Amino acid sequence: MKIQDWETTRELSGIYRDVRALDLEQNIAEHDAFGFTIVPPEKVAPPAFQRRLLEAILGYHERRTGQRIGLDELATASLPGNRPIEVHLGLIGEDPIFEEVVNNPAVLALARYFCGKSVLLSEALTILKRRDDTPSHLLHIDQAGSAPPLPPFPQLLNITLPLTPYTLENGPIAVVPGSHRFGRLPQSYETDFLRPDAPVKGVPIECEPGSLIVFGGTTWHAAFPRKAPGLRVTFVMTFCRPFMKQIQDYRGLSPEVLARNPPEFAKLLGIDALYPMNRDDPGTPEQFEAFRAAGRNPWA
Repeated sequence: MKIQDWETTRELSGIYRDVRALDLEQNIAEHDAFGFTIVPPEKVAPPAFQRRLLEAILGYHERRTGQRIGLDELATASLPGNRPIEVHLGLIGEDPIFEEVVNNPAVLALARYFCGKSVLLSEALTILKRRDDTPSHLLHIDQAGSAPPLPPFPQLLNITLPLTPYTLENGPIAVVPGSHRFGRLPQSYETDFLRPDAPVKGVPIECEPGSLIVFGGTTWHAAFPRKAPGLRVTFVMTFCRPFMKQIQDYRGLSPEVLARNPPEFAKLLGIDALYPMNRDDPGTPEQFEAFRAAGRNPWA
């Protein structure tokens, strides 16, 4: 079918053409059916980019913690102390390659399809996970601030990019297929998915490094414990709709970061967003028009 600029799908048509050009239509269908999808590495970035990203993450980890981990040490390294994971938040502005990931065509196409053209980046972070006997996360949803019944469309999107082998023994994400249709959060008795008598079981997501693991804010998910030695490294992006509060406030970001990125990057970060207002600067007519249009159309 030829996608045209129909008046009733003016914003969606352009987004969907990008989805089709990037060969992501199957991923849209999979997510609609099961609440998650996996985009293979060849549709994301070449192996050289994945290596650069992994090196940048390990470099940032060293600057933050003082622990140096070489690429050839990932299969045997661990983390200091008793924490099963090390999370580094707020990566935008710390290295240009982190911005490159967010600007990746496949990432942007999926974020805009699921959360609208005016989608915002909420957070970009990395997780380093070591061997541990217990899961680092029990079943939950990322959109936990939404009161039930949850909407049938995502208000938040999680896109995770694994950079090391991603198999069951390495502690992958667990998802409950179809849970995006449940319309509610997991109850306390349902969260421990590894109990022998658990009423809800999570299934492991296994994929190649460099893939994109994509799921909306209402999909029930957790993480299996890592049984293998070494570290699992992932780069995680969360996107949200413009009426939601972002995890990170990017308005204080260095002008140099904005200058080295396309103009749309500032919009993605919410730097020129209408909200929050202050009484001395209530916004421009253009901002009001953009939000008025978004109010009419969920794809705007």
